[in-house]
Amino acid sequence: MAQHQDEVEPAESPYYHRVVTVPNVVSVVRFALIVPAVLAVLDIEERPVRALVLVALFSLTDWVDGTLARALRQRSRVGEVMDPIADRLGTVAIAVAASVVGLFPWWVLVVIAVVDVVVGIATLVRGSLGALRVTTVGKAKTALLMVGTVLVLAGPAWSSPEVTDVGRVLVQVAAVLHALAGIQYFRQALRR
Repeated sequence: MAQHQDEVEPAESPYYHRVVTVPNVVSVVRFALIVPAVLAVLDIEERPVRALVLVALFSLTDWVDGTLARALRQRSRVGEVMDPIADRLGTVAIAVAASVVGLFPWWVLVVIAVVDVVVGIATLVRGSLGALRVTTVGKAKTALLMVGTVLVLAGPAWSSPEVTDVGRVLVQVAAVLHALAGIQYFRQALRR
């Protein structure tokens, strides 16, 4: 889960020492879902329901780990670093697969990849990995991208091109928001 608060945790806080927590286990599951989800998307013509289920599970784990971290009071530095890495890797990998099979417009993939590379380099250079605060635009982008992706994949699973079309619109709006959120995160990274 990315950092949501401005206060700094004391060095002796469990925040810095927690590794095995319920939210972190969920994040590990998200990492484990990336390859099967990508392979399922690439095989969507043969098994459309499998692609839908795996990508929906991947998307759901993003919400679940953050909710559990707050509910169980198990925020951790490890979780705040792992969560955005899992999100970025999974999002880009699934977008590549969806673009390859013709479900995503290629420009969406280019925007997502370029923004993530630029922000990723900035966070590494400035030592701010896991320290960026989630923005409202970033939250909206993530929600739209995940819902849109699930709808794009639901179309083939439900034999409904209209559902895929709605998903594509959401994914394209999410790509624009991704660029705006990227500017915000880039500025945060430079200030750290």
